[in-house]
Amino acid sequence: MASVNSGTRGRLDVNASATSNAAGNFSDVSWNVQWVERSLTTAFNNNGVPFSVVVGGIGTVASGNFTFDWRPSGFQSQQLASGTTRVFHNSDGSAASSLGNVTGSVGDTGSDAAGRGVSVTQGVSLPVLKVVPGVPSSVVATRISDTSVSVSWSQSSASNGQPTSNTIRRSVNGGSFADVVTISPATSATLAAAANQKLVYGVRATNTAGASAFSASSTARYTTPAAPSSVVAAKTAALNIDVSWTPNVAYVEHQHVVEFSTNAGSSWSALATVAAGVSTHTHVNPNAAFVHVYRVRAVTTASPILSSGNVTSNSVQLLTAPNAPTLAALPANANRQAAFVVTWAHNPVDTTAQTAFEVNFSANGGSTWTSTGKVTSVVSSRTIAANTYAANQSVTVRVRTWGQATSGGSDGTGASVYSTSNTVTFKTLPTATIVSPASGVNYTESTLDVQLNFAQAEGAVFVSAQIALLEGATVLESIVSNTLASTLLDTTVDDGSAYSVQVTVTDSNGLTSTLVTRSFTVAYTLPVTAGVTVEYLPDSGIVQVGLTFPTAGGGRVAATTVTVFRTIGGVRETVASRFPITGGTLTILDTTPTINGVNGYTVRTFSNDGATANATATVTTNEGDMAFLSSGPGFAEIVKFQSNLRVAATGAREQELVRAAGRVSPIALFGPAKSLQVSGSATLFAGDESTPQDVEAFIRAAGVCCYRDGTGRRMFGIVAGSIETVSARQSELQFTVTEAT
Repeated sequence: MASVNSGTRGRLDVNASATSNAAGNFSDVSWNVQWVERSLTTAFNNNGVPFSVVVGGIGTVASGNFTFDWRPSGFQSQQLASGTTRVFHNSDGSAASSLGNVTGSVGDTGSDAAGRGVSVTQGVSLPVLKVVPGVPSSVVATRISDTSVSVSWSQSSASNGQPTSNTIRRSVNGGSFADVVTISPATSATLAAAANQKLVYGVRATNTAGASAFSASSTARYTTPAAPSSVVAAKTAALNIDVSWTPNVAYVEHQHVVEFSTNAGSSWSALATVAAGVSTHTHVNPNAAFVHVYRVRAVTTASPILSSGNVTSNSVQLLTAPNAPTLAALPANANRQAAFVVTWAHNPVDTTAQTAFEVNFSANGGSTWTSTGKVTSVVSSRTIAANTYAANQSVTVRVRTWGQATSGGSDGTGASVYSTSNTVTFKTLPTATIVSPASGVNYTESTLDVQLNFAQAEGAVFVSAQIALLEGATVLESIVSNTLASTLLDTTVDDGSAYSVQVTVTDSNGLTSTLVTRSFTVAYTLPVTAGVTVEYLPDSGIVQVGLTFPTAGGGRVAATTVTVFRTIGGVRETVASRFPITGGTLTILDTTPTINGVNGYTVRTFSNDGATANATATVTTNEGDMAFLSSGPGFAEIVKFQSNLRVAATGAREQELVRAAGRVSPIALFGPAKSLQVSGSATLFAGDESTPQDVEAFIRAAGVCCYRDGTGRRMFGIVAGSIETVSARQSELQFTVTEAT
């Protein structure tokens, strides 16, 4: 309420309030104006006082005169006017600050000096009226390209319901709708798209009052359909051609167009339009005189008509004579005493398999031929029986084949032309004879010397011999020798044992004899057997092998040399080879045994004639934290380290990536070569391990070294490393050993 005094006469009161209607964009202003007496003793002008009521933005809504009699009984009040006035807001729902304000005015209330007119205004605050935007209409999607679509629409909102943003949603290929973008209010937008899509859009409008519903969906728009894949043409038993493909279109509103060509694609003819969901078509009764090729493309069935690229099939020949077959290469010479097989590859033009063949043979270089005649067969080979041709007879061979065609070709029957001819000369196999070891006689040496004879009926010369030594069914050694006179084998034959030698010889014709075998037994006087003791020396990580050699006697001859083998995990290595024996005792040091595992030793003594005797011994080591590096002659230069030892190993294997038919990605082929790298660190304390100076000198001088540690790891390789001095009594070693042969 707003009030104002009129001298001593009275007080003018104005009351006003407003009720708003957002949908109508107006407010109803209710107002009340009254006069209140201020004095009980002051005379009042009773001749009539004018008044008026003005509503801002509307004007005078009430006016008149009023009288007010003084009444001594107390203060009196009188309502001058009241009512409700409708005021409309601006088109955007806003209202001017004066709109709806109510002003009451009265004239002069008396002739005395205190009487005067007054005016008072009651302010009414009107809100901004907003309504939810209307639902957008006339949504239209337009394809610009396979990567761009334009969407347009109409806004349908009241002036005080204009949107502050628009949200566009989209359905792709019939899927659920999802919001794509929210933008400032507009009537169009350009959005990203992709090929092979069916696109439907909707739009809604939003302002501070809320969001409209989404519009009705646009008509679907399409981008270029995806081309089919795996287009294959295949001839059927009925001599039709089936065309198949894999559809790749993501929406159903499409079809596939099939075309064919009989001139290798220079021109094309329409064959069929195939509805969505079907991926085959049969070309019935194609012209058998032509090679057919097909192409398929996807096309939309809704506007605008869009087409994928064409995908072309393989070529199909219906029925025609095959090309000349490919005769397999014949050897220059063949064994006349064995069956000989001629093979070839049928080369169809029309994809039909071989149904028949004819092979020709000529014994005079192709001047005249003998024929098998037409042989009905799907087998691409012909066998010449053993002893069909004499020794040194050269025979020239050619072949032709048939498919399903029964006309045309080299003779009008559908036959191919003849293959390129090849020639083979039939020979007698060479023979091998084993001279030594002799039959029925004991072999008296431990080193086997194989001596052979060779013969070939047509005068071919010896080229090589394949020699194998067997004990029972076990092959002990197999070598190729280029001499007949004397071939020494590496394997030692043992006294009292039975063996056999198997031999084949190859001649200058490239022919190999049949296998010949000679069995024999070995008998010679054995040398004395060595006495063996083994001891592990932990300070140096070596094994000391102590040997004693008895004097000859008791059916044994003296030992003149000795060989020591050491076996770890089934792998045998030579520690000393044919070491001369000059006395009754000998000490041999094994500088590279395993320091955590079983070392098995075989000591072999030799007599002057090569006979041998074996003795064995075993030592098990159980080194804990120590590691050794050995290098130099006989691996006799050794350094050791122990404290804070930490070791890591990395393995690898030789491999190569190659591409293989039918595979998209290459595959790995692994070779036999493997590699290992061991790296580690240790602390060198004065007096406990090798000195830093010794280790540094070792690393600088080492060639191939042997690394051994308490895990049982033992490997040969190249060492590299560094040493950092921490204090006078402590150094840090970093080392790497890379495996080497």
